[in-house]
Amino acid sequence: MTVGANSYGTAADVAALADLYTNDLGAFGVTTIPTLAHVENWIDQISGIMNTALAGQGFDVPVTQSDAVLAIESFIVEAVVDLTHAANSSGRYFTAQALERGISAMASIRKQILDWVSMFAEGLESLGAERTGETGGGEILFRDVDTQGDEITPIFQRKSHGNVFQDWDA
Repeated sequence: MTVGANSYGTAADVAALADLYTNDLGAFGVTTIPTLAHVENWIDQISGIMNTALAGQGFDVPVTQSDAVLAIESFIVEAVVDLTHAANSSGRYFTAQALERGISAMASIRKQILDWVSMFAEGLESLGAERTGETGGGEILFRDVDTQGDEITPIFQRKSHGNVFQDWDA
């Protein structure tokens, strides 16, 4: 298994920061905890979450502008290092507080990604990361046609308007 084309970072990057858990060659393998396959899978998973968050902000993914890629790789590698520590019963996701609160490492990483992308979106764009997609920000989304393609009237939430919803196509 190798890291996917749309992913950021490598197992070697993670090994450099988590060498305590690597083999004698300073790499992850089939006997290390985590294994090389686990590390590469985590890189792909977290990169997928990052790409989803970036796409939600209108960025073309994968991001290819070199400085932006370095910033994203830094985040991804650090997150995978944290998961590596957790797999070995150590690190910030294996503290007494985290365990008592039932904090999921991946849930925490997902939130951190959303915060990170929100914080750095303008900077990534200023660096030259392509941002051409729609973000949907600020718009109210609604359906203006039913399942048959007929125009529909908005449903009011209060009965005082005398509007009663009836689905005539059902």
